Order: sequence, then structure tokens, then C-alpha cells
Amino acid sequence: MLFVLNINFFFFFVFILFFLVGLMFHLYQLSLLLTYNFFFMNSCNFSLIFLLDWLSLMFLSVVFLISGCVFLYSLGYMSGDSYVIRFYFLVFMFVCSMFFLIMMPDLMCLILGWDGLGLVSYCLVIYYQSDVSLSSGYLTLFINRLGDLFLILSICWCMNYGCWHYFYLFTFDNLNIYMIFFLILACLTKSAQFPFSSWLPAAMAAPTPLLSFLHSSTLVTAGVYLIIRFSKFLSSDLIFFLINLSLLTVLLSGFGALYENDLSKIIAFSTMGQLSFMIFSIVMGSHYLGFIHLLIHAIFKSLLFLCSGIFISLLMGSQDIRNMGNLGLQSPLISSCFLISLFSLCGVPFYSGFFSKDLIIELVVLSEINFFYLLIFFFSIYLTLVYSFRLFYFLFICKINFMIFNLIDNKYMKVSCLFLLFMSIIFGSCQFWLLDLCYVNVFDEYYKFLIIFFFIYFFIYFNVFTMLNMNLSSFIVYFLSQMWFLPFFSSTFIVSKFFNKSNFLFSLIDLGWTEYLVFTTIYNLIKNLNMHLDSLHLNSLKMYMLSYLMFIFFILMI
Repeated sequence: MLFVLNINFFFFFVFILFFLVGLMFHLYQLSLLLTYNFFFMNSCNFSLIFLLDWLSLMFLSVVFLISGCVFLYSLGYMSGDSYVIRFYFLVFMFVCSMFFLIMMPDLMCLILGWDGLGLVSYCLVIYYQSDVSLSSGYLTLFINRLGDLFLILSICWCMNYGCWHYFYLFTFDNLNIYMIFFLILACLTKSAQFPFSSWLPAAMAAPTPLLSFLHSSTLVTAGVYLIIRFSKFLSSDLIFFLINLSLLTVLLSGFGALYENDLSKIIAFSTMGQLSFMIFSIVMGSHYLGFIHLLIHAIFKSLLFLCSGIFISLLMGSQDIRNMGNLGLQSPLISSCFLISLFSLCGVPFYSGFFSKDLIIELVVLSEINFFYLLIFFFSIYLTLVYSFRLFYFLFICKINFMIFNLIDNKYMKVSCLFLLFMSIIFGSCQFWLLDLCYVNVFDEYYKFLIIFFFIYFFIYFNVFTMLNMNLSSFIVYFLSQMWFLPFFSSTFIVSKFFNKSNFLFSLIDLGWTEYLVFTTIYNLIKNLNMHLDSLHLNSLKMYMLSYLMFIFFILMI
């Protein structure tokens, strides 16, 4: 325990240090490059390089902040686990992988952190060693390895430029479209965008402290961070491609959270929607605001996961929100933390999420965009409000449906939640005050009433379908609640083809006449030949005569 507390203090110290240094780098427009050259081969420079600028330092400071809170939270949450040392080691490997990903502006070195995140996430998803954890881990590993393949293809294409460094590639006006396309596909798989979204809800089989770390500031944000770095090279075709995928993903996540009853999966769908929100803001030109929203989202979403972990422990492991109710009386302090993080998610003034989310909405309104895309964008914001209200209703307004309670009074879990609560309130305003980000926009009154229009229209729409009891409505509900059947097409549809083929070959070869006719004949032939050779070895006179004849034969041939 003392060792973990020392790690917590170290992480908090590094958070303060990196935040202050990043603030200084931003105010004075500084950047520091540390490089060590290994060798040159075929005009390619193989070197180890670290880039220190305000983007990397700010992002890394938030990673260390959340990792320190996760380690402190785990002292109480994982106290009864037999393999808690293995858990700490895996989380520490997660932090190291994220450090390599953020600080190394080199595609060849970046794949160390990129692949390390996928491998460690697989080990943590299967941590509880159950059938559900194993299937979820395989799905997570499969899709992340697919993203690694896209990144490797991008690295191979980048070899044509003779260097893999960011700052060298930035000297070009444009890069090859295939290289950027493979890089964007790798980012989409890591950030769980459509059609690679099925692994994110499945990763909920991991321990809850990891979920706050994995789904807020590390694995899923790695793709968004890389898109921010390469936003300069996004062509009009790629921007159109990313706009469509991000809007599809935000609709998918909104409807998935609306019809989901698992508390952890609802927050995972919320993470997926916020990642799409960031990507949409980046491709619309406000990549700095997207990055600020990434940092703010990491703070309040980790608090949301930690509070949900306490609620799940309070209800003896039950994650169904229909079993919860009136949690404000059972745990008023953690309920207050949960509500504040939920307010930040909805963008309620003047919590942290408001400062970035409201400005992104205004920039999207003032930009030149198709009105149909704008309606989908506002509809996704409406879905965020609806599933947040649904979560608030089931957790705090409904009556108690679960009568077995496990009262938790752990100071480590409460301290970590309170620290993140404090950051969820002030971090957004501090970002804009200290970084001197001045955005002044005009928001037309017409767009302010779009959310109310959506609420009234869809309230009447769903009530009409409920009164008419139409089958179409039940199919729509099933289609939306199953993530548009993406889990089936990502796992069962692909895997079943290979299993059916292997089952056919097993029935044909191992269970059919092929094994008896072919393999038994080969076995008998080898057995008879072996017996004949053994008989020759046991008869010394035959061996002598055979050797003599072979010797005479070679002499005559010469």
C-alpha cells in the first residue's frame, strides 16, 4: 500500500509539473525536440525522438492525473483481489505505453505505444478470467490488431519520404492520400468509430478503475490525438468521409445508450459519442477546441466511471440500472459527484464541459455545412440529454428495486472521486483562462430552439408508435439497441465462417474414411519399413555384405 501511495504522489507531482511547463510552452510558443540518431540506411534516418510542446505536455499531465486517481481508487476497490499486484503492473504498463504514444512524434517509435495499448488492454479485459471476459478480450484484440495493420501500412508508405518524423512530414504541403487514409483508419479503430465500434461496449468486462482510465484518457483518445496531429493533411474527400462516419457513430452511440440497461455500457456509449463529437469538431476546423474538449472530457468521464464503480459495488455487483434507485439516500456524496460529472457531460453552465462543448456547437453553426448534417448534429446533442436524463431518473428518482446493500466507507475511493470532482468543476474554466483562448461567437436564436423542437417531435412520435402497438416500432427498438447489428457482423458473422469450414474439414478428415485410408496406410508403410531396417541392423553379416557391395559399386563408378 505504501508503494502505491508513493506512486500516487509521484503521478500528482508530474501532473502539476507537466501542466505548468505546458502552460509556459503555450504562452511563449515554445517546443523542445530531443533526438538520438542510431544509424542511416538507404537515406532513412533511424532515431529515437521526443517532442515537448504544449499539446503533448497538457495531454500527458491529464493522463498522469487520472492514473494517480485510478491507483488511489484501486487501493479500496481492488483490496480483496488476489492478483492486485498484477493489476497495478498492467496499469503501469498502460501509462508507459501512453507516454510513448504522446511524446514520440515518430511513426516507427509510436507503434510501440500504439501496440502496447492494444496488448495491455487485452490483458486487462480478460482480467477476471470468465467466458464473457475472454470473448470481449478477443473482440477487443481483433479490432485493435486491425488498426495496427492499418498503421503499419501507413508506416511502410511513409518510407518513401525517407523519414517517419512529424516535423519532417509537416514540411510537405500534402502527403500521399493512401498513407493518410490508412492512418485515419487506424485512428478510427482505436477510437471505436463506425464500423469499428463493437469492441468498446464489450471492453466493459474489465475492472472498473481500468474503465475510467481506458475509456477517458488513454486508449480511445489515442486515435483522436493522432488525427489532431495530422489534421493539416486532411483533404476534402477525407473530411467528407470523417464527417459522415462521426455523425453515424454519434447516432449509433446515442440510440445505444438510450436503450441500454447496463450502467457501464451506457457510459461507454457516451464515451463513443463524445469521441465522435471531438472528431467532428476537428474536421470542421476547430482542432484546438477539440483537443481542449478531449482533456475536459477525460476528467469528468473518469469521475463518471469511478462513481459508477462505487454504485455497482454498493449493489453487490449488479450493473442493471433497473435494479437501482434512490441512490442519493444510500450514498449522497458519490451521488453528488456523479451528478456533477453528468452535468458536465450535458454541457450545463458553468461546469467544465460547457466551456468547450458550447463553443464547438457555435463554431459548427457558423461554419459552412450542409443543413442535413447540422440537424443530425443537433439531434445527437438531444440524444445526449435524453439518455442522461434517463440515467438520472433510474438512479435517483425511481424507487429502490434492490434490497441488498453493501455500505462502502473507503477513504481512498472517496478522496479520488472528490479530487476529480474539484477538477471537473474548475478545469474547463482554467483551460480558457490560463491558455488565453479567446473565442467570441454569435449563436442565432433559431438554433437554440432546435433541441426543444426535437424533444417535442420525437416524444409525440414514440408515443404514437406505442399507442398503435406497431411491429415496426419493436423492430426499430431492437435494431437501435443492438448497435445496428455491428457486434454480430464484427464477431459471429466472421468467426462462424472459419468455424464452419474447420468443422467440415474435421468431419471429412478426422471422422471420415480419409483418416483410415490415407493415414493408416502411411502408418503401416512406415512401420513395415522400420521393422525391415531394424532386422538389417540386428544381422551383422547382412550389414557387412551390403556395405561391401555398396563400396565396390562406388569404386566401379569412379
